Amino acid sequence: MSSLSNYGQVIAATTLALQSMLAGPPFSLNVTARALDVARSGVTGSSINLFLYSDSLISYREASAQHGPSRVIAELRYLVSAFAADVDDTDAASHRDFGTAQAAIERHPVLTVPVTASENLQVWLTPSPLTTEVLTSLWQASTAPLRVSFAVMASFTLDTTERITKLGTIRDVVKLAGAGAIAVFSGTDAGAKTVGAASAATELRKALVTVGLDSVVAPTPEETDATLDRLFERVKDEGAVLLVDDADALFGVRPEELDPDDPYAAIDVGAVLDRLGNAPGVVIIALTGPSGDELADRARVEVRFPAS
Repeated sequence: MSSLSNYGQVIAATTLALQSMLAGPPFSLNVTARALDVARSGVTGSSINLFLYSDSLISYREASAQHGPSRVIAELRYLVSAFAADVDDTDAASHRDFGTAQAAIERHPVLTVPVTASENLQVWLTPSPLTTEVLTSLWQASTAPLRVSFAVMASFTLDTTERITKLGTIRDVVKLAGAGAIAVFSGTDAGAKTVGAASAATELRKALVTVGLDSVVAPTPEETDATLDRLFERVKDEGAVLLVDDADALFGVRPEELDPDDPYAAIDVGAVLDRLGNAPGVVIIALTGPSGDELADRARVEVRFPAS
């Protein structure tokens, strides 16, 4: 399943696949995919034009997802318009093309769309009713003359759980080097994570400053800012790599409804990570379990340390 991060590519691939289906045998239509006012530019003979006029995204969560939406249903709406070869349209070719395009959609309700060289996506095509008001408003907005048209909805599902964090090694952490780069060390081997952090610091020719969550966050945003200011000053003075150890309670996967007694329930995780992204050196966050959404979105690399 393609990911939400590829949405733009999927839209383009869907348009091209729909255009190819209508243009290929047995339909063999002359198909463009342009704005309405330039649909006929350089075109001879009757033609069909695909105009993407709206889209929508509907999020939902699968039962197996830890929290948050895990899937998105995307709906693309195309205006399919038939154009005559000339003003008179004496052979009613535009009407023929109009009917052929509708029949093609009905006969091919599922379209296999190549998103990449190695990935195909199933796209469902559904003729969509168009009210006179909607049809008229689309053509008026384009300033082009009204043409016989119908709408088709192309729908598909995308995965929202993909993260930009890449799995790597200590060497990848060393390559980060720059200020504010965040790495994740995950797994149950606490000793190996500590040794790995020390090794990364040694490779960078820096000291290692190890702290717990109480040295990172405080009960209020103002106190947290002050705590981080002091921590960053220490890291800067020592020219160190920062290791935030045993950080699952804040940066790991958290329940959707937090326990009021959770000391970190009121903490804005994203805001803390934004501040850590301004740290004077590399930041390593050590977890036993998987990263929470906010950390997974911001970490540059994750190194895993399973139990030996």
